Amino acid sequence: MGLTGRRPAVGPAVLFTVALTTITTETLPMGLLPQMSHGLGASQDLIGWLVGGYSLIIIAVTMPLATVTARLDRRRLLVLIMGLFAVGNALLAVAPNYPIALLARLVTASGHGVLWSAMAGYAASLVTPDKAGRAVAVVFAGNSAALTAGVPLGTLLGQAAGWRTGFAVLSGLSVLLMVAARTLLPGRSASPAPSGLRGALRLPSVRIVTAATALVMLGQFTLHTYLVPYLGDADQSGTATTAALFVFGAAGILGVWAAGLLADRGTGRYLLVTLALHASAVAVLPATGGAVTIAAIAVWGLAYAALPTLLQTFALKTAPHAVPAASTLFIIAFNVGITAGSALGGQTLRHLGPGPLPVAAVLPVLAAAVTVAVGLRRARRTPHLAVVRPGA
Repeated sequence: MGLTGRRPAVGPAVLFTVALTTITTETLPMGLLPQMSHGLGASQDLIGWLVGGYSLIIIAVTMPLATVTARLDRRRLLVLIMGLFAVGNALLAVAPNYPIALLARLVTASGHGVLWSAMAGYAASLVTPDKAGRAVAVVFAGNSAALTAGVPLGTLLGQAAGWRTGFAVLSGLSVLLMVAARTLLPGRSASPAPSGLRGALRLPSVRIVTAATALVMLGQFTLHTYLVPYLGDADQSGTATTAALFVFGAAGILGVWAAGLLADRGTGRYLLVTLALHASAVAVLPATGGAVTIAAIAVWGLAYAALPTLLQTFALKTAPHAVPAASTLFIIAFNVGITAGSALGGQTLRHLGPGPLPVAAVLPVLAAAVTVAVGLRRARRTPHLAVVRPGA
């Protein structure tokens, strides 16, 4: 059976578009820094906080709000949060000054983490267990599509028609998604027996995923946030930078697709392989140049895009009775890593220059691989530590 019974393609399309819209909302200010700075009368570093502060809000409010909404029907939750995105984006589109713009971002960010903590479990609940990995991949394909298409197209629209137009379009799209979710998606409860966050953290598999997710995001955003200055250090023409950003995003779509196929076959072992690919691709960057650099970035983009799906699916499979709590911890760890990675990369760039960024980025990813490997070995020795075997 498909996600929506007789219309199997409708459910994935709605969830994909929700993911694309929310991630584009989160990251679009990065592409419109000069225009927003001029329009709101604020410096570009303050405009940057419309993204950095967004992640901090997610970290602060996701846990309490996820607890409050734990028993709310998933479809109703989705409709309510897309309403927040419609209001927040509309408010940003008409914001007369920076404080109002910051308030608009508070509105959207307050629902962002709760939405993403629920979406993977919601998607998985709409299919048979053997298709759960593919259903989760649908959600994260929207993430990659936002970075590959949503943000670039939004940036072009903002440059051509004014930055406010981009957020007005996102507001309108959010309204359409409210209607689509209400009419096309089936209702689902959060979990037949929801567990608390503390209870979820007692599960070794959830601890592994939470720690590994934070470490992967820490390493990823240490370099990714400052990829343009890093590549610009060796390529003054900017041609390689443009190509690299495109290749990274395009490879990411392939990575999500591959993860959806692999996740249902053996999450644990494929998770380790993907972490190794990620670390290897980043580690060789300082020793490469030209087309080899682009190839390494393609492998990096493919591996990075696959990891959220594999991590989330691993949590869903090994902790099926703690899906809401595990998803909440996942999204918090995700944003903790983003915030810390941006800070670590910024300090590395400021004090050591762009050259050492790949080294600073690869160490947390290696630590994530060790965390997963040790956890899987313990699960093999003590089968009761996980609900399913690591390779299951």
